[in-house]
Amino acid sequence: MPPKPKLSKAEKEKLKAEEDLRKAAEEEELKAKQEEELKEKKKKEKEEEAEKKKRENEEKKDRRVEMTQLNAILQSNREALQNLHNERRKQMKWNRYMRCDGSPDPTNQGEINTYINLRMEDTEHDDIESVFKASELDTKLIMELNFLLEDTPPEEITDREKFLYNQIKEELQALIKKKMDAATLRLLQEATDRADSETFNLQFEHKSPDVCLSIWGNLSKNPRIKSFEFAKQGLTFEIPRVLCLSDCAIRVLDPKYDHYSPTCKSFYPRQKVKKVETPVEEAKPEEGEENKEEEKKEEEPEEKEKEPTDLMAALAELEDGPKEEEEETEKKEEEKEEDIEEYEEPKTPEPLEWEDFEEDEDVVDLRANDIVGGVFHFDLMALPPQPKTMNKWIVTRLVDPPEIEYIDYVADSVTQMPKENQSSGNTPVQGEKRDDKPPIGIAMKLPSHVLFSEEPLIARWDYKKKYWRQDGFTDMSYDEDNRIFSFKTAYFGLFALLQDSHLNMPFQSWELRPHKTNACVLTIIAAIVEVEIEIKDAMCCLSKPDDRPELDGIRNKWVTPKELITIMKEAGINLFPADDSSKYVSIQNKNPIVTNWMYEQMALLSSAMAFSWSKWNSEMDTSDKVLFQGSEALEDEPLLEEDWGVYMATKKRCMKLNCTEFDEEFSEDYAEGTTFRSNLYHTVLTQCSEEAKERILNSSYQYVDCVEQILKATKVLTYS
Repeated sequence: MPPKPKLSKAEKEKLKAEEDLRKAAEEEELKAKQEEELKEKKKKEKEEEAEKKKRENEEKKDRRVEMTQLNAILQSNREALQNLHNERRKQMKWNRYMRCDGSPDPTNQGEINTYINLRMEDTEHDDIESVFKASELDTKLIMELNFLLEDTPPEEITDREKFLYNQIKEELQALIKKKMDAATLRLLQEATDRADSETFNLQFEHKSPDVCLSIWGNLSKNPRIKSFEFAKQGLTFEIPRVLCLSDCAIRVLDPKYDHYSPTCKSFYPRQKVKKVETPVEEAKPEEGEENKEEEKKEEEPEEKEKEPTDLMAALAELEDGPKEEEEETEKKEEEKEEDIEEYEEPKTPEPLEWEDFEEDEDVVDLRANDIVGGVFHFDLMALPPQPKTMNKWIVTRLVDPPEIEYIDYVADSVTQMPKENQSSGNTPVQGEKRDDKPPIGIAMKLPSHVLFSEEPLIARWDYKKKYWRQDGFTDMSYDEDNRIFSFKTAYFGLFALLQDSHLNMPFQSWELRPHKTNACVLTIIAAIVEVEIEIKDAMCCLSKPDDRPELDGIRNKWVTPKELITIMKEAGINLFPADDSSKYVSIQNKNPIVTNWMYEQMALLSSAMAFSWSKWNSEMDTSDKVLFQGSEALEDEPLLEEDWGVYMATKKRCMKLNCTEFDEEFSEDYAEGTTFRSNLYHTVLTQCSEEAKERILNSSYQYVDCVEQILKATKVLTYS
């Protein structure tokens, strides 16, 4: 193969120049291609962004329309309900004005003051029958004031009226106590005449629907008497030797009301007060400096206008001009796309923080404990001098003014000196014996109208500091079969039985199922009891459990939601979380805006839609997503597992999900053939049958309000 001819220098340079031109052309071509691809990419991104904004705007439009429709329905119901309550209040005021039974109007200060003063001065009707009858009226007046304070809208009652009503309540409560003491004193003064023929002691019991009074008076001073039973109250108490030999009486007063707990500082939730830091104001420049700065700002534009521009800058301005105009046009188009305003929704409030109850460990926290079965007084009193027959004369020692005398009794086991004092060599007071004042044993049958799901606790009232205490009690035991609770107390005084307020929380499951139009049933399987609440029109009742005799008095009793909540709590079934219950129950707090919206819309749909708990609700890491199950239910019979669908709601969307309750993994994908809507109401309306729609549209506002109140009281979306 012949050797390649050598290239001359000129040829080499020519080849190099051609190669450079080829590379430059390739680079230009590549650069142009990249620029074209970049332009295409930007164009595509702009189109996608425009499409996204278009979809968002469509969603905003739909949301605004749907939320406006929903709010119009809710507002219409509220206005109708408000008008109904206003008419009811007017009728109640008129009925009170026209009442002619001799009872005073508790809201009329002149009338009620006259009534209280006349009762105080009237000592001729201090017999037990008259006092019991008058106390029934006093209790009704207190309940009337309580109802007015709870029922009257805040804008219709002044702070002065609230203060006045509470003051009148306290005066009526003091009147009841004073008259009960006066009646007790009269009985004790007549102890000899009323003495039992077998024991020669006073044994008196009197019971009314509101109060039960029992008195034992020691007239015989028989040391062989070890205990005594009040049969009507089902209470047996021990009588230590020191009392058997003294002029004393023991009274057990069992009212069905508790006037003491509301005066305790732990009765109401206490919100933490957040300290707001005052921002430090920046030092303001002096007036002279401000003027100089303003002059400089005014001079700057003039100087800029005078500055000459070179040729390259001018050319750059000419080249950039069209681009800037295009950008401005695009911005204007984007602004047009963004002109649709977002639907205004209430801001999510910050989670409330509650103060801890910081007291002695023996002091009862009424935020964590309920007083069930009312309160009862277990009082030790001095037996007044009894009439004596001397020849034909009956001699009675008079005390002026006649007042009942309470005896202080504290068991020696409580007054024992601390161990550190005993070890230091201090000796007890001379004549003091350990068994002089032993604790008093009490065995009481629990109230028949209260369901105790666990052994109750006992507490005593501290009159000075106004709170319940748990110290001074020993040997507590509970016979569940016979419902007998026994304990020993070192004190006499005011006692109460306690039960954990959150015993049944959190709930295991819940279900709201329709019966027909304007009727449904809410089933809650709580930690201990299973409850069914029937709802029909504006009323509701407790229908289950039906195997507990303690609930016979309230079962199937149709009342308003507020009344149902009260009677269920009094019966020992508390399924109604308080504002601060999250302190005591382990739950995942959900967005209150979303949950309240769901309760309102579930109530609107409850004539045709069934709703139930979902395990995914508590497994979500965020509080802004609320999950539950739902299904159309037109037949009054249980639903099958496959009938249920999982729904997810947020502040802006509600949708039926593709996942079920039995899937291993959670998915937020839409259910097949569905789309998301702005709220649950419209989500259901787009999926349900015509019959279901008819039921929903025919639901009365009173029924919807009744369901809503029960759902908001139980807070099932948060506490299950």
